Amino acid sequence: MPAKARSSVRTWLWYGTLMTRELWDNGAPRRLLAADGTPRHPNVAYDDDGYPFADDQPLAQNSPQADQLFYAFPALKSWLRRRFPDAFAASDMLVYPRQGDLQASVAPDVFVAFGAGDHPRNSYKLWEGEPVPAFVLEVLSGTTADNDLGEKRDKYAAMGIAEFWVFDPFGDHIASHISGSSLRDGVYEPVPPLPGTASYPSDVLGLEFRSESGDLRIHDPVAGEDLKSLDEERAGRLAAEAQAREEANARAAAEAELGRLRRMTQL
Repeated sequence: MPAKARSSVRTWLWYGTLMTRELWDNGAPRRLLAADGTPRHPNVAYDDDGYPFADDQPLAQNSPQADQLFYAFPALKSWLRRRFPDAFAASDMLVYPRQGDLQASVAPDVFVAFGAGDHPRNSYKLWEGEPVPAFVLEVLSGTTADNDLGEKRDKYAAMGIAEFWVFDPFGDHIASHISGSSLRDGVYEPVPPLPGTASYPSDVLGLEFRSESGDLRIHDPVAGEDLKSLDEERAGRLAAEAQAREEANARAAAEAELGRLRRMTQL
C-alpha cells in the first residue's frame, strides 16, 4: 500500500476512534446530550455538564404578575445585601436537587438561600454543596397556578424548603392574595396572619408580607418600613441628593453672607 494511502487509513482510524469515544450507545454525540442522556433542546442553554440553565419559558405572562416580580426580587435582593451579605437570591433560576435527574428540577419565581454566597451562578445544584433554599415565592398566573400550587409545591417540600409563599395578583385562587406555608414534618402548614392585621410573618426572613390594593408589599419590622421598589429607591436617592445640594447651597450662601458682614465691620 502506498505511504500516502497508509497515512490516510491511519487518519481515518484515529478519527473513527476519537468519534467513537465521543459517542453514546445511541449514536448521538456526547455534546448533544443533556446530563440525563436525553437529546438537548435546541432553544435551551446548557452548562458544560449538560444541565440546562434556561428553560425557554417566560418569567411573567401578564403585567400584574410582572409588577409583583419586579418589586419582590430586587427589593429582597437589596435587603439581603444589607442584612445578610452571604445570602443568595435568584429569580427563575433552575434548582437541581439530584445529580443527573433533570425532571426533578424546578425554577422558583424567587428563592432565597442563606450561607450560599452572593456570587453568579448558571443554575443551583444541591449536590455541589449549595444550601437548600429556605424561602420560595411564586406569583400566580392563569396558566401557572395549578403547577405552582401542585407539582412545584410538592417539589419544594421534598427538597426541605422551609417556607413556601404564594402571591395571587387577581385573587382567583387566594382570596387574601397572599399565602405563606411553613414546612412541618415534610408537610406545608399555613402561616396565620399577625393578630388584628392582614400581614403574614415570615420566620425565615423576619419580614412581613401583605397585599395592598392587589399589590405585594413586604414590610421590615426592624426598620419600621416597607422594602422599596427600584423606582422608590431611585426616587429616594434623587430626593436625598437634591436635599444635600440644597443644604450645600445654603451653607455656601451663609458663609458668603458671613464673609460680607466681616468685611463691612473692618471698614
